[in-house]
This record gives sequence, C-alpha cells and structure tokens, in this order.
Amino acid sequence: MSNGVATAQAFDAAVGGLPRGNSNGATREVTKGHLWQIDVVRLLTFAAVISVHSLAFTELPSNRVAAGMMMLLQYGREVFFAITGFVLVFSAWGRPMKAGLFWRKRIGFVVVPYVTWSAVYYAYGVFGHAHLHPSLRGFLVDLLDGGAMYHLYFLVVTIQLYLCFPLILRFVRATADRAAVVFAAIVVANLAWLALLQYSSAPAGTAGWGYAHAYELLPTYAMYVLGGAYAAVHLDKIEAVVARRSRWLLGVAVLAVAGSLAAYAGQLSSMAPRRANGVLQPAMALSCLAAVLVVYMIGRRWATGPRRGQHAIELLSDASFGIYLAHPLVLALLLDYAGFGNGHQAMPAVVATIVSYLITVSGATALTLVARKTPLSLALTGRPWRAAVTRRPRTSVIQRKAETNQLQNQTTGVLVSC
Repeated sequence: MSNGVATAQAFDAAVGGLPRGNSNGATREVTKGHLWQIDVVRLLTFAAVISVHSLAFTELPSNRVAAGMMMLLQYGREVFFAITGFVLVFSAWGRPMKAGLFWRKRIGFVVVPYVTWSAVYYAYGVFGHAHLHPSLRGFLVDLLDGGAMYHLYFLVVTIQLYLCFPLILRFVRATADRAAVVFAAIVVANLAWLALLQYSSAPAGTAGWGYAHAYELLPTYAMYVLGGAYAAVHLDKIEAVVARRSRWLLGVAVLAVAGSLAAYAGQLSSMAPRRANGVLQPAMALSCLAAVLVVYMIGRRWATGPRRGQHAIELLSDASFGIYLAHPLVLALLLDYAGFGNGHQAMPAVVATIVSYLITVSGATALTLVARKTPLSLALTGRPWRAAVTRRPRTSVIQRKAETNQLQNQTTGVLVSC
C-alpha cells in the first residue's frame, strides 16, 4: 500500500510558530518558535512517498532489488503518523482541551479534501483507463474505506486520530512522567500485532475483517502516534541528545537499516518480494527508526545553519499536503497513457522509474501551487485559500546565532507533572 502524509491544518498550526506552554504548573525551559527542522522532515518524507509509488508501478513485482529499496523508503505513513501525533500534542500542550472546538477547527481540513479527491479518483476510474461501471453504492463504500485511490486510507486514519485525540492527549498528560515504560509496553503490543499480520493467516469472521483492513485502522499505528506525542512533550531532552550524540545516532540508523534489509532478505525464501517487504510487519519499525533519525538530523542541521532556500522550503511545505493528494493522479496518467506502467512499458524500467518520479513530483507540485491561489484551495489542497504564502522575515546573523544556540543548548530537565 501507499505511504501517508501529515494533515495540513494540524501540522501547520503546530510548526508555524506556536509556543509550548507548561502543564499543570510544571516549570521548564521550552522550545519556542517555528520548528524549521520539521519542515525539512516533512518534505524529505513526501519525496520518499512518491518514490515508493513510482517504484511500485514501474518495476516488476518480482524485482528483488526494487522491493528492497521500497523496504527502506516506505516509511512515510508511519513517520507522518508520528509527526501528526507530535504536532497535535505540541500545539495543545498547556492548553485546555475542548473536544468540540478542536473537532470543528481540525476535521474539516481533512474531510473536505478527502471527499473531493475521492470523487476525483472515482471519476477517473469511471472515465479513465479502467472504465469502471459507475455506482453510487460503490462510491459510498470508497468514502468509508478510502478505496477510491490507494493513498486515501491515510486520511481515513487521520480522521480517526482527530476524533480520538482528546482522549490521546489526556492519556499522554497522565503518563508523560513515565513515558519510557508506557511507550515500551505499547511498542511490544504493536509489534506483536504487526507480526500477526505478516506471519499468520487471516481468521474468519470479524477478526478477518480486522486483518484485511488493518492498514486503515488507527490502533495499527499506535506506537508511531504515541511516539510522536511523547517526543513533543520531551522535545528539549531529545534536542539535547541529538546535539551531543549525532554520530552515535547515525550509527544506530545504519544498524537499523542493516536489520531491516536482513529481515527482508530472510523472508525471500518463503515469500514473494512484495510480501517480504510488506509495510505492516515488525521489521518496518527498523526502517522507520533509521528514517526518523536521518531525516531529523538533516532537518536540524539545516535549521541551525544559514537556511539556504528558506522561501522554497516554506512554499513546498505549505503545498505538501496538496502534492500528496494529487500525485497519484499524475502518476496514473503516466502509467495508463504514456507507457510507464510495469505491464506495458515503452522504455527500460529504471528509466520509467526515474522519469515518472520527476514528472509526478513536478506535475503534482504545479497543480497544487495553482490550486492554492484559487477558491478551490481547501477542497484540493486541504489549505484555506490565500493569494500567496506569507514569507517569514529573514533573521539577522546575530538573531540566527541566538536561535542556533538556543536549539543546541536545550535543557535536559524535562519532567512533566500531570
């Protein structure tokens, strides 16, 4: 299946400059201002999402090398669920949670584009290459399970996350001072569920439905959501570790990559490549760990430096949710009508993969940037209409150094009382 994307409104509300407050009187230094590193994490993860889809549809399913590359690149859904948990807690911490107000402010920014793009992709299935028979019932079923296109399940899970977030926030507040123990227990339970999905046959009845639809159910991603949530609470401590132990963390990432590829290779004797590299399996946690460490360190290095290309990063970050929504349409046109598909290619597969990736990224970006300047912006990009992205003023050298020092010298005493 496809990788996911963080929802635009929650993400941008959280990383767009909201300060973090204290919880129940706890006093501590907090990271304030825009989290520039998260913008970079977001964009690098989107790039990986589109690369996975390009590989999946231009390379043959029997290609073991391509499947192995996908094993490392298809971290998008898990990382974006972690980011969503992070930014929701980041923006809500220290504030009273009013569930009704939260839902009214957030859910529309997911539901409106979800319904819109479900209709677009359903129409493409009817009028496009597949020539599906139109059916109102079929469309309604697709709305329930994200079936109109392979990437829309992520929005289904995100809606579930938004609905459950008031309870999740309460849980995080109650357990923040013992996060390591609680998170370890959640990881063990989550990995056990992923092992069942990868290595056991689906049972009959209701449990079988759970197996078949696990990819679109929030509990399947519990450790990623809560991992991001706890990271938001203990961000200062995490920043201190990253600043002081970056080489050690890079070594951990290398070992995680090796472990993930070893698990993939070990399963090839009994599974097809596209089964051995399945997203919902325990070994993918290693790929996700490696990805989080690497992309966060890259983002942090950029954030604490001169931030070259800052305006481009802001522009693409603003457009990223729309790019995610639109990119399968661009890719589908290439696959169905331009000879890029792995069943009827008019060119070598490696050329089809690279060219389709570049065209998909460029085409989806162009569509989104145009849509952002129209009244259809909310429906097509998940962002309210505005004429242009407001460019944040560039800081002076002295201000930049002060920000960098603040980021590199975060206090490690982050114990939250609840």
